[in-house]
Amino acid sequence: MNLAYKPEVPTWDKYSRCEEMYSIRNPLRIEIQAKCVPGTLVYQIRPSYVTDFRSGPSIVNPFIPKIGDIKLALAWLIHDVNYHGFLSKKLADRLLLEMLEHAGMGAVKRNAVYYAVKFFAGSHYNTLEEDQGDIYNRNKTLVRLQWLDQNGMTLKRWGGRTITENAFR
Repeated sequence: MNLAYKPEVPTWDKYSRCEEMYSIRNPLRIEIQAKCVPGTLVYQIRPSYVTDFRSGPSIVNPFIPKIGDIKLALAWLIHDVNYHGFLSKKLADRLLLEMLEHAGMGAVKRNAVYYAVKFFAGSHYNTLEEDQGDIYNRNKTLVRLQWLDQNGMTLKRWGGRTITENAFR
């Protein structure tokens, strides 16, 4: 996996309306090349995007950090973004698994996370067209996703349709 992001130190603040949520403070550009996705995914996330990073009960925080280091935080953030419908649920979950490995999370923990989201997080996945409430509808307007092929040509630019693993067959 290749992961590039700017700025070098992304920043976020606690979201004032909920103590378990965070607001991205600076514009982020994240480029990902992963085995599970052909080509390069380029995310542009504008300030004030709201995330909870790792979802789930706080009791697991000592074992699986809610935020963690930058690579782990980006894995949680990209998964949250993709669950708005930018990628299919299957691709979003596979990309999370690969990003957790890249972040240095051990096999047992990352597989526990992967199977937890695979089997129990389905109710949190939405398509781009679905009404998800104020915070999440606003979040969708703060993200741009571009999918590039190996030559840097645009395969798909976010335009209201979910990108699925079958898009290139």
